[in-house]
Amino acid sequence: MSTALWNDLAPAPRPVGWGAATHVAAGLWRIADPRGVVVGHVRAIAADGGWRYAAERFHAATGRFRRLGEFWSSADALECLRYAR
Repeated sequence: MSTALWNDLAPAPRPVGWGAATHVAAGLWRIADPRGVVVGHVRAIAADGGWRYAAERFHAATGRFRRLGEFWSSADALECLRYAR
């Protein structure tokens, strides 16, 4: 699998009922809660069977994003960001 850095073919995640997704780069969306607080990113990853979605959260101590997991649906990646706070 390779990260879809410059590919906008992946369907955008839709945080239904609890936040918003902002397209920030090809294959990358910033996820914010209803108050506008950014909770992380969802990254599209090209896979043999279609698309996988990685939930990522910023780790202040290292100054990097940490991957929380990869999922076959963007809804599962969003739920991971929503509840892993």
